[in-house]
Amino acid sequence: VCSSLGSIYQQLQAQIEERGLQDKVGLLSISFDPANDDAAALSAYASRMRMDPAIWQIFTLSNWQDRQRLLDAFGIMVLPAPLGEFEHNAALHVMSSDGTLIKIIDYLAYETALDTAIAAAAAAAAAVSSSVARHDSIATQQDLFAAK
Repeated sequence: VCSSLGSIYQQLQAQIEERGLQDKVGLLSISFDPANDDAAALSAYASRMRMDPAIWQIFTLSNWQDRQRLLDAFGIMVLPAPLGEFEHNAALHVMSSDGTLIKIIDYLAYETALDTAIAAAAAAAAAVSSSVARHDSIATQQDLFAAK
């Protein structure tokens, strides 16, 4: 798992905690190396990075076809490196809660990525709230029509 992005995620996790955003945004690390990143390795990484599982999750895809579909969907390039590791384009992928890619942001602009995620979460909450209000309004109108 990428230690460079891990240090960025540590900073993001701290900001999420400080701002009380745990119920609005989260972090997800994905391993590209299921052969080496087994459950024990992922657990060790989580411990080393001091991951708060309420904020930051980690997983790997053991099926290479699923992994390739994910990489292709998010424009991630992964190449084998000389020491048995992997090189990849480092970016932060801001996603909606339903898995839709919202924006790809350079990993050094992590504060912008967090602000983008917060704005997306707020927009989603507003849309749900509006939908509930419309549903309540429709239900009230239906009740009124039924009463006639």
